[in-house]
Amino acid sequence: MVILNKGQENELVLNINNNSRQTFTGYTLTFVHALSQESKSYTIDKSNPAQYGQNNRYCEIVLNLTSNDLNYEGQYQLQIFGDGTSLVYTIMCEVVDTNQTDTFIQYQSDNEDNSNYIYIE
Repeated sequence: MVILNKGQENELVLNINNNSRQTFTGYTLTFVHALSQESKSYTIDKSNPAQYGQNNRYCEIVLNLTSNDLNYEGQYQLQIFGDGTSLVYTIMCEVVDTNQTDTFIQYQSDNEDNSNYIYIE
């Protein structure tokens, strides 16, 4: 499992096949929160050295969660797509907020008939 810190720059070091890496111009990282099912996507441009680097053995993706943050702490399923369509990597990750002072984050259901409150620690 990958641990990501909210509000910080996180480096993901991935082992993606060299043959598939050469044909992609970029990657899309899609995070789906396990509890709320909220989905967020981030685009990584291979031509931007601040976001992407590679050598013969692995590639390195730098994900900046300081500005466009994931809303909730907890577990996310992370899927990485080459050029937005070809699935190349799937992993579970844990998002941790090291700067949070509250003891919980409130998630309110979008179902208007049954608006339950779920507290996530």
